[in-house]
Parts: sequence; structure tokens; C-alpha cells
Amino acid sequence: MLTPLARAVGAWTPGSGRSKTPAEHALGAILSLWPAIVGDDVAKHTVPLERKGDALVVMTSSSAWSNQLSLLSGHIVCALSEAGIDGIERLRFRIGRVRRGPLGIVTNGHGKVLESRAPGASAATSTAEEAFSRFREHVDRGRNAKRADGWNSCSKCGVMLPEGKRCAPCTTAEISQRSTRVQRLMFDAPWLGFKGISALVEGLSQDEYEMNRTALLARWWEALERVRKTGKVSPTGLERQIASSYLLLKTGWEPDRITPLIARNELGDVYDLLYEKHHKK
Repeated sequence: MLTPLARAVGAWTPGSGRSKTPAEHALGAILSLWPAIVGDDVAKHTVPLERKGDALVVMTSSSAWSNQLSLLSGHIVCALSEAGIDGIERLRFRIGRVRRGPLGIVTNGHGKVLESRAPGASAATSTAEEAFSRFREHVDRGRNAKRADGWNSCSKCGVMLPEGKRCAPCTTAEISQRSTRVQRLMFDAPWLGFKGISALVEGLSQDEYEMNRTALLARWWEALERVRKTGKVSPTGLERQIASSYLLLKTGWEPDRITPLIARNELGDVYDLLYEKHHKK
């Protein structure tokens, strides 16, 4: 049974110093204080699930939210310690469905109630918010001090950076999304080349284009090698589509320039398996 928020934070009063929260009540207290620590928007997509040793396991609605929350892990651990919840040194993440139902009931997506906020709990909640308003002020002062020293915030998530406009997680996510689109275009219209694809994909550099091109050619050749070794072609004809895109991407030519002789020279024995046997059927 979860401890009511009023009892969990009842030992704390403004200016009385830090008090300890018993270990058996810690998760209930964390659940109650969670929106005050991370903010209401983040709390809609995340919920503390359990304690495992020195780790707090947090359920998030997606990997993107896990990445964003990991950037705040230091602040969260510090805030929990300020509230008298000791022993948590790191966060671990698990992806699932996070739901908030009527009356503030929080579930883990499988019907298990993790927290229930009944009407009338606003007074206790305001006490918790008072405790963490100081923490927010501390974070804001730190951000302002960093801005004064020339730091700036990530244009995507807002985390403070000593240089650059994007933090590493946001940059990685952006590159991954861009690569997915680039590789799709390389498969569908490989003759576009860097000039054509960069006109359709904002922010694509020549180096990034070549990296995706090299990776795709290697992956496609592995698929074609499996055809050569097994002699089997799927009924969908996917391997022939791969072979066509492979030839066009490797040569950089338009489709009407690829003759059977060029295709046979590039593909070797695979050409006969893909095309000659196919035409004979």
C-alpha cells in the first residue's frame, strides 16, 4: 500500500533541514513528487516504476523520452536526495505505456495502479512543490551562469552546451532519421546521386551521403551473395530490386544506361540466377 503524500513528506518543513524518507515509503514519495521534479509535460510520458539497488527504474513512453530524461538524471538524483530520499545514484529506463486516468490515477499500462491522487491532496502537493521550487531556482541560476559564460541551450531539447547548437543525443537522433530517409531514396531512386538527394533531404552533407552509400552497397551485396550461395530467389523478386538499385547506386548512372552486359560484368554469376533463370520460367 502506498504512503499518502502528506505522510511521506510530513517530516519535512521549510527551513527545518533535510529529513530521511524510510526506504519502504520511498517509491510512494517519489511518485508523489515526480511531476514537481521533472515538470508536468515530462510526467505525462514517464513514471517511476521501482527501486533496484542504487537505481530508480523509470518507465517511459518511448526511447526518445528515455534519452531526454537521461539528460536530467543528475538533477533528478540531486532533487531526490534533497527530499531525503537517499541511496539512488542513477536512473534506468524501461519503455512501456504510461497512462494517467481519472482523478490522477497513474498506471503502468497494464492496469496496475502505481499512484492515486484523491481530491483534497492539493495542500500536501503544494508542500512538495515548495520544497522543489528551490531546486528549480538552483537549476535556473546554474543555467543563467552558464549562459553568461558563453554556453547556449540545445535547439531541440534545451540542455545547456559549452558549444554547438545540438546535444549529442539530439544530433544522433537527427542523423538516424535523416539516414533512414536517404537510404529509402537510394533504394527507390539511386540515380539521383548526392545532388538530387541533398535537394530532398535538408542538412545532408557529402560525407554523410557517402557513408550511407557505402553501407547500403555492402548490405545489398551481402544479400546478393546469399543468392549466389543458395541459388534461391524469393517469389517477391526483392533480390532483383536490390540488384537493380545496387547497379544504379554503384555506377551513378540512369536506368537506361545499364545494359545486360554491364549488369553481368558487375553481378557475375548472380546475374544469371536473378535474370536468366527468371526469364526462362
